[in-house]
Amino acid sequence: MKKILSVILVSTASILFSQGKDVTGIYAMGLIGKFNPGTNYIELKPDSTFIYNLYGKKYEGNWKLSENKILLNPDIKKEFATVKMKESKNDSDSVTIKINHIPKRDDSGKLRGNGFIMATVYFDKKGNYINILKSPYVRNCGWAPRVRRQHILDNENSVTVPKKDFSQIGFMTYNLKDYIIFNKADKDSNVFEFEIEDIAKDEDIIRDDFFILDGKSLYYPNKKGKIDVMQLPLVKKKM
Repeated sequence: MKKILSVILVSTASILFSQGKDVTGIYAMGLIGKFNPGTNYIELKPDSTFIYNLYGKKYEGNWKLSENKILLNPDIKKEFATVKMKESKNDSDSVTIKINHIPKRDDSGKLRGNGFIMATVYFDKKGNYINILKSPYVRNCGWAPRVRRQHILDNENSVTVPKKDFSQIGFMTYNLKDYIIFNKADKDSNVFEFEIEDIAKDEDIIRDDFFILDGKSLYYPNKKGKIDVMQLPLVKKKM
């Protein structure tokens, strides 16, 4: 029995080593070469380091194989924006939502983000939502996403919508992983002020990201961690 177990352990270790060895190499978009600066590609090196070219910008770090995922810098955790909500009430029959955006700055005071662009707010149910934007969004091409129910911030960074009966608000904006749910403390509150403390947008490092390995291709994940069918995969190049 011990001998059989030893054989199984050795075989498993050999398979894992072979699997790790087999996935090393260069993965790029379609037939476009590695050295085109506008092409996304990643090189997974045998020493567990990587070079990732993303739209002409190169990132480096360490990679690890975990089941069917190629983990990039799994020990460097992602940062997310911090959102706080303050509620109050006035005599209006409408709901007012105000956005206070605190951008990230470096040590010299220089802005490190793009500022506020858009947030999605829903009342009790995700289907009962509005999109709050700094300026109107117009699609430039047929493939671009639609932004429905647009409400544009006024000079006081506020929008006003017809009053609704609701008990909680879901809030989503850039640099958040998922909706943040806020429960109303007072059923009569109709003014909601959201303070967004943002993170640096133009960081020079990949943080705790991954690709999904399927055959000889690396697929980008969607928000649910599944294969994003809307993005072309990176295909392993023959050496």
